[in-house]
Amino acid sequence: MIRDAQRGAALLAAMLVVTLATTLVSGLLWREHLQVRALENQRLRDEAQWLGTGALDWARLILREDLYQTRAVDHLGEVWAVPIAETPLSDFLNSPGNATAADDPENQIWLAGRIVDATSRFNLSSLVEETTPLGDRGWVTATGINTEAVAIFARLLQNVGLDPAGAPIVARAILQSRAPQTAKGDAPLPLTGAQDLLGLIPDATPETLAQLALYTVVLPRPTAINANTASAVVLAAALGVDQSIGEQLITDRNQAFFADYMTLMSRVRTRAPQGMTISARNLGVSSEYFWVVEQLRHGRVSVTQQALVARRAHPGNATQVLWLKPGLPDGVGVGG
Repeated sequence: MIRDAQRGAALLAAMLVVTLATTLVSGLLWREHLQVRALENQRLRDEAQWLGTGALDWARLILREDLYQTRAVDHLGEVWAVPIAETPLSDFLNSPGNATAADDPENQIWLAGRIVDATSRFNLSSLVEETTPLGDRGWVTATGINTEAVAIFARLLQNVGLDPAGAPIVARAILQSRAPQTAKGDAPLPLTGAQDLLGLIPDATPETLAQLALYTVVLPRPTAINANTASAVVLAAALGVDQSIGEQLITDRNQAFFADYMTLMSRVRTRAPQGMTISARNLGVSSEYFWVVEQLRHGRVSVTQQALVARRAHPGNATQVLWLKPGLPDGVGVGG
């Protein structure tokens, strides 16, 4: 009886040892599997980011070529404005005849993207007069308030259901935040977007500012709204007319874009005699800043990023990437 009990205890101990060993080995194998999967995901993400850099360079080339071809005007009928729906790149990146790689979902690379005119929106930087001694990347010094732009912004606030009295308040805040570097004391941080206006505009809420963000942008320097790309809401605010007139102007420009400032104002007066005459520094037909947005999907990994590109009529029609970050601008999607 004692011997049977000893054999049972030995058998139980052996089973416990085997169970413990199996658990430890399984845990080690699972951790190894997770590490391998993490390395694979990082590799796929790195590859997608490198491809994203190539796609950004391609977009810059399109913008440079467009400036060379049509320097004085930018409109939605140009090549840069055509979005790219999600498209597989495997056929281009794999060697000819390598059909198996293209058929493997793990090796499929998909790209979607578009170029968006950032000056299709009201630029909050236009609320003040500025100088930019160091260019787009440098310090921007405000020298005064642009009263015409303040009036446009007030109408835009009213169009989205906000108090127009907030326009001069925001303008003064921007003026203060961009005081000369030699000024004594710490200046407030500069605005980065509509979400920073909470507390400046009376009765503004995160929800109403999210709506305002669809029609505004903060760029390094003041810019004119591009009437060839602006929405009906922004056009109506710029011209001081009803949104229905803005929609009619969009219908008109779809038939024939505004070729220059004089053509723009002539057609505006025909459509809306009651509309205001806005100076060329606040309403125009060309653009200097563009968002390049793209989404790359490679295996299990999806990378979405946005870049702000400045384009100038320099020798060689130069473009400059001002920043690159994850995500998309408010109200902007990728592809079609």
